[in-house]
Amino acid sequence: MVFVCLLALPHTARAADPLYEVTVSKFLMGTSVETTARHPDINACRKGLQLAYQEMERVESLLSYHRPTSDVALINASAGLSPVRVSQETFDIDGRARAYAERLDGLFDVSVGALSERWGFSGNTSATVPSPEEIADLLSVTGFRKIVLNPVDTTVFLEATGMKIDLGGIAKGYAIDQGVAVLKGNGIDHFFLNAGGDIHVAGEKARDRPWRVGIRHPRNPEELITSFNLQDHAVATSGDYERFKIIDGQRYHHVLDPRSGYPGPLCQSVTVLAPTAEEADVLAMYLFLVARPSPKVPYPHTIVLADGSVVHGGFPPSADLQFQK
Repeated sequence: MVFVCLLALPHTARAADPLYEVTVSKFLMGTSVETTARHPDINACRKGLQLAYQEMERVESLLSYHRPTSDVALINASAGLSPVRVSQETFDIDGRARAYAERLDGLFDVSVGALSERWGFSGNTSATVPSPEEIADLLSVTGFRKIVLNPVDTTVFLEATGMKIDLGGIAKGYAIDQGVAVLKGNGIDHFFLNAGGDIHVAGEKARDRPWRVGIRHPRNPEELITSFNLQDHAVATSGDYERFKIIDGQRYHHVLDPRSGYPGPLCQSVTVLAPTAEEADVLAMYLFLVARPSPKVPYPHTIVLADGSVVHGGFPPSADLQFQK
């Protein structure tokens, strides 16, 4: 973990009560997680950041698809064999994943783990295109209704042998939210947390100066689609440029449609603003597959379609917006 500390004096009137600016960066959850925080006590700020990162690491170890001792790995290892008793925390997030699936017509589905692994997006293999027969076989062990949750003993059972869950679409946002809760619980009220494009901001960048977030076009990084001032909200983006491979001139990416077993073809990226990173993550993935504004997503969002055109839901073009909790 790398700390960078600066003394921030945005207004001379505050020189007697300065705010220190501390930036920390660490590789977590498959991406670089960088946080800039402002606080009058530099040691308290560093301590709060350290605790927040420890909390995000804890969540990663609990819900990781790749770690053999995680609750997720244990559930997958017993697919089709027996229920697995998990922590209440894991059980609750599985329950929320199920609720999202019901609400979003099954398009957010954590049971695509075996499909994602075969495509090469969840495992250690290179991305290759499965045959239609492979897709059909993998779809037979996919479906959120095959995940059995028992609240009596907090067990999770995958009904089909070979079935796998991958909580990546919800766990990263949840980990960010947990880290945010630790920061605020330690009196850090001004910060900008960026986990590979999943963002949560709180308070101000400087006195009377809000944090500002911009959404860039996925194919034209110099083009800013929209920008806005943000406070106490999260922003998440789902895109075809994060994990992908070009095969025979066609782009294949990690956002899989559980109906077809293939990457969603309708969008380049979707960005959603929401009160929590978990919800922003989930809803961005859903909109990426439906490729149109939906009443199921009550928050501002921007959709970049496959042809590069942009659809705004709550974000007018050339926006100069203020979003506060």
